[in-house]
Amino acid sequence: PMTTWTCKGPLAALGLVLLTACEGGQGFGASSGAAKPPLSRAKMAGGVVLVAPDGFCIDQTSLEPRFAVVARCDGLGAPASAGAAPRGLITVSLTQSKPGSLPSAQQIAAETSLQNVSDVEKGDQSVTFRAQGRIPVGGLSPNQWRGVARMGTQTAGIAVYGPERGEIVSASGRRVLTQLITRSIDASAPAKTTVAQRN
Repeated sequence: PMTTWTCKGPLAALGLVLLTACEGGQGFGASSGAAKPPLSRAKMAGGVVLVAPDGFCIDQTSLEPRFAVVARCDGLGAPASAGAAPRGLITVSLTQSKPGSLPSAQQIAAETSLQNVSDVEKGDQSVTFRAQGRIPVGGLSPNQWRGVARMGTQTAGIAVYGPERGEIVSASGRRVLTQLITRSIDASAPAKTTVAQRN
């Protein structure tokens, strides 16, 4: 039977690129001259500015006001920007923030059918953890890092995927996730208009 993708087309292609073409430097869309260049930051719904972690870029073809795919830059046709980043695929989706505290790792896991929650870290603005769950494209490890973060008026749900036994699904995934969260929170903070308001 045909695999049903839970996500949109570009993600399937990206997953393929992530696992195969990255080494060869043949980036996603690198051959077509009209390819939209990958971005290091993008404006999203509610004034959120999504900022990619080191070596990662935002796939402009995937970008919607409330959804973005972030992948290693060389997979998106910008090999010079990838550096030593681990191979991985990050999805970010935004919802309007509700009052009250962020959901716990266990609540998020229950809502998204994740199992084996571990490595939970809770901050003022974010919750990050590791878990096992469904993968958006074949060839990725079911082990993934997950995060929920308040960015401006929105709450971002973030998933970090990588190849089986890949570096990103183990140690470095949290670093990548945390970088994306802290940079995006800082970039999305409402601009302080006047200095005089400090108490």
